[in-house]
Amino acid sequence: MAESAPKAEDYIRWATGHTHHAPPGSPPIPHDVRMELVSKPFTQNIKATGATGVSLFADPCNHPDAVGTILNFAAKQADFFPCKGLAGQTEHFNNYIAKVSTFPGFMLTFDEPICHELTHDHITRMIDDIVKSYDGVADVDISKIVKSIEGMANSIVNVIPAMPGPVIFTQMTILGNSGDPSLLLTIFYTALQLKVDKTGKRTITSPQSYIIHRKAFRVLTASLVANADKLFDLLGNGSFDDWLKGATSPGGSKLSCLEERHLDAKKET
Repeated sequence: MAESAPKAEDYIRWATGHTHHAPPGSPPIPHDVRMELVSKPFTQNIKATGATGVSLFADPCNHPDAVGTILNFAAKQADFFPCKGLAGQTEHFNNYIAKVSTFPGFMLTFDEPICHELTHDHITRMIDDIVKSYDGVADVDISKIVKSIEGMANSIVNVIPAMPGPVIFTQMTILGNSGDPSLLLTIFYTALQLKVDKTGKRTITSPQSYIIHRKAFRVLTASLVANADKLFDLLGNGSFDDWLKGATSPGGSKLSCLEERHLDAKKET
């Protein structure tokens, strides 16, 4: 039996914090007081329109900004803002994922982990694993995935904590389909262990096992349009630029070991 379309009251419950718990899916991030989180989201095939008011939700052409508005609202409720730094974000990440997962206008289309093992010091293998994890889930420009991963590694190496520990790498993307107003939201996250090498650099340890958690949501375009007035009343104006700024971890000028090794690998091929 087909699931009924979201109604205005469903959006009201979500915005006011009365939504039921998220359905079972990927396990929550394990709690570790040393754990840091780094985020480098990106977009593809979408363009900001600068729309405001009800048209933000009523016109499908404006839905990239509408999705950014929704995600920013979820981030505020979960107090999840990677732009503030790497420490202290992990504890809010689970709440953010749960909030996004329960938005009535998003349909969960994919939610599966994939296990990998890094048995040597070739960090490019991990990059390849993350790139391949998009296969069958989302059609994404590989160069954007790699740039995002390298940016996350750069953020890690430019922050020196008292004691290196586990780190969450999270990629969040808003993808548009060429010639089609529908959008796909993906959230991939990987838990890794860091250490300090002899030169003082922070590096990803090997061997280690890691799991790439993959979630994908289809935006219910017709539902946003049908409930545009109520969504604007509840969420107000926003844009995906606002979301990108809040969801992007600070970086730095120093190259990470991952970036250096990936550059070396490119030279050798």
